[in-house]
Amino acid sequence: RHCRIELIQSLGGGNFFSNKISGRMAMKFFSLFLAVLALCFMVAASSVSIVSIVGAEPMKVKPIKTSSDNRYEQFLDGTILDKDSKLMWMSYDYWQMEHNWVNWYTANEYVQRINNKKFAGYSDWRLPSVEEATTLYERRKRNTDKDGDKIFIDSLFPKGAGWSTWTSDQKQNKAFVVSFKDEGGKSYQDKVAATDAFLRLVRRP
Repeated sequence: RHCRIELIQSLGGGNFFSNKISGRMAMKFFSLFLAVLALCFMVAASSVSIVSIVGAEPMKVKPIKTSSDNRYEQFLDGTILDKDSKLMWMSYDYWQMEHNWVNWYTANEYVQRINNKKFAGYSDWRLPSVEEATTLYERRKRNTDKDGDKIFIDSLFPKGAGWSTWTSDQKQNKAFVVSFKDEGGKSYQDKVAATDAFLRLVRRP
């Protein structure tokens, strides 16, 4: 015979009533309770996972290539990271991207265009300072410029770039240009009529 469970609940005034539930029904209710409880735990766990994913830092993308001295890392988005200076450079310079010379004013307009497009997902590209641009020059490194002549930057940078870059350091109608050829160095040049009119943009992650 079925086991019967008698639930007696006392209500005020001494009135009683009882509900008789069969053992099978009790088991069904108990199983349903466990199922609902398990579902609550699953929802809570998934909520924690979603919060963790949303709050996490962006996943770091692995480089597609590394320089021979492990200083530079090249990425698929068109950037090169200098692990020593912590600067991120555009792989290609203005000459390689636009196939044209550039004066200092146009260089700054180009910065705005690149940032509006969010090149490689970033909107903080800028002209390098003299100090930053100088870090690219290494006498023991070999590369070739647009004319096939030697420039002294890492070979991880694509060949065919300009032999210098404009910088953000300027005064009145002149700005500093940093050279990557011969002995390197910097020189003040006219913002419009400069002969070393090239540009490589940078940002600091």
